[in-house]
Amino acid sequence: MKLLRISLFVALLLLLISGCASKTDYSRLGNSATADDRRVLVTFVDKTINRELPGNALDGYRMRGQYNNSGWSERLAHELADRHHIEFVAQWPVTELGVSCVVYEVPKAIALQEVLANLQKDSAVASVQQMNSFHALANTSPSQPYSDPYLHLQSGFKSLGVAELHAVATGRGVRIALIDTGIDLEHPDLKGQINYFENMAPEPDDHNLADIHGTAVAGVLSAHPNNGIGISGIAPDAEVLAFRACWPDQPGTLAARCNTFTLALALNQAIRMESRIINLSLTGPADSLLKLLIEKALDKGIVVIAAAPEHIQNDGFPANIPGVIAVSHSDKTNSPAIIAPGKDILTTVPHQAYDFMTGSSFASPHVAGIAALLLQLHPDWRVTEIKRLFDSHPNLIAANLLDLAR
Repeated sequence: MKLLRISLFVALLLLLISGCASKTDYSRLGNSATADDRRVLVTFVDKTINRELPGNALDGYRMRGQYNNSGWSERLAHELADRHHIEFVAQWPVTELGVSCVVYEVPKAIALQEVLANLQKDSAVASVQQMNSFHALANTSPSQPYSDPYLHLQSGFKSLGVAELHAVATGRGVRIALIDTGIDLEHPDLKGQINYFENMAPEPDDHNLADIHGTAVAGVLSAHPNNGIGISGIAPDAEVLAFRACWPDQPGTLAARCNTFTLALALNQAIRMESRIINLSLTGPADSLLKLLIEKALDKGIVVIAAAPEHIQNDGFPANIPGVIAVSHSDKTNSPAIIAPGKDILTTVPHQAYDFMTGSSFASPHVAGIAALLLQLHPDWRVTEIKRLFDSHPNLIAANLLDLAR
């Protein structure tokens, strides 16, 4: 019996090792918006995920792991490509949903809708959808007890009364996932403030991941206080996990976009790494895979905060998912949203600089930071309690946050 168990283990181990994929090559996802128009995401149930066997790379995940696929799932992914005459692009296990996610590109000679219909009929397929694109909600503006010289210019920090809140909470012990573009980790106000960084998006040609949008969002949330430099963040002692799932439209620009695949990678990792809060300063069309992951996060007690679009330009996703805390910097949004500072917000930008930013992208981290302060004070509070508190104070600028924290 012992020999049989050993033989079975060896056989399973060989099955897992054979054809085990190397780390996903995100550069193959491309930077072109037109490429996404011909790409589809297919999921199928993968029972090798989270199987409790020694040697299973999916169970050996720590802070830095590779995204390995089992030999079985790789074979099925390529069989589907051959069967439907489509090109394999990338594959990755969505561990929190128990499925393997595969990106395929449909050749121009084949009708996209025909491929989608045929994949939906395939008994091996759990779900199929087109690749969606998302974009950041931001635009640049034309224009104490702290030693930070620019603190007096931080309109949001002052209007929310954050200095008073810092007397009782700074976000210590609360893990926040920022899903955004890259961050300038060497910025003097951010150095040492980002606990973990992982790139899931196509890299620029120069491999410089210090993007403007993510750096600005991170500054609002976690800029180092009282260091004689620049500004102070809302929750400077929170543990920040930064996932680069978006990339600039053009090198060095604020405008940025993401797609279904890169956002799914980041959401899955944020859940796996037991974040208490997820910040999504982005918007796009309704997306079934991302909706499942966000609902999974909510079910696990993670507070999900998303920027709400100001104009009718899409479905308002993901801010419109029930349970998600939608945030806007104005009352012009199309759906109910918490109003938080987001106009002329002074924050960090790459190359040791600062700039004023406007948009719901920068209102959202204000709320994420406040949520971190609340969770430090009340670690037993659940998602529903945090959301109910914000819903009862829809205009945070006019609220007394110190009373709210009590």
